[in-house]
Amino acid sequence: MSEQPTGPPKGPPTGPPRGPMFLRDEYQKLVDEFTKDVKAKLKDEVQSLLLVGSYVTQEHIAGESDCDFIIVLNDKGSDENFEKSMEKISSVVAKYLEDPLYSSLLDVEVLGDDEVPTDGEASDYPWTKILVAQKGKALIGKNPFEKVKITEENIKEAAKEMARVYLEQMKEIPNLEDVDDYDKIYLTIDAVLGCGCAFLYYHGEKDFYRSSAIILFEDKYKDKINIDPIQRSHRLRLASKSVTIDDFIPDSLKFCKKVNKILSSS
Repeated sequence: MSEQPTGPPKGPPTGPPRGPMFLRDEYQKLVDEFTKDVKAKLKDEVQSLLLVGSYVTQEHIAGESDCDFIIVLNDKGSDENFEKSMEKISSVVAKYLEDPLYSSLLDVEVLGDDEVPTDGEASDYPWTKILVAQKGKALIGKNPFEKVKITEENIKEAAKEMARVYLEQMKEIPNLEDVDDYDKIYLTIDAVLGCGCAFLYYHGEKDFYRSSAIILFEDKYKDKINIDPIQRSHRLRLASKSVTIDDFIPDSLKFCKKVNKILSSS
């Protein structure tokens, strides 16, 4: 199964403040250094290292967008070998998680090569993620997702599940204990954009990232759903000081519920 290297849990940022003040050059430095370290530490164990997400096409929000990698390991036919590889990857990742410049940017997912579907196969790996991975840039090896055939039904079912997961996240936010208001807003933005992307995938959109989803909503879908939570989420990611957060969490919950209702009734 796909795994995340050990380290601080995924969630609110623990590094330096995120926002447009980050230099775009830091992304390329991270890509170059991380690729070099993976090559040095894992050698023949890695089939592919992919850079995926908005940085591939330079559509990222500097300092806010993650720098996303997928590592596909060669299938050694043993859980023990997989675990040894994961330990090596975790040691590489730890170096960057300890660096305040990169700790809030790096995101790594690890797959075995048997988790990359071939034509006609079902997939436990979400089809929406496969769609993103197809546009990824191969830093080591080839992109094994490039020729995977994805049907419209694959995407619609994955989008429904994606929206459901983010709705559950959204429902939990108001009741989280020991979480300050900033972190609740951060998690709300994550849920809103997650549901928003699910909505777009379901409606056949493919060429977008979280950073650019706002363009599609404003151009094509503002008459189909209230996009105010999407607009506020986008502006908050840009560190806009003019955004009001009054009722942002309850409004975002309504948005996520509406997305799920639309997708389940279509």
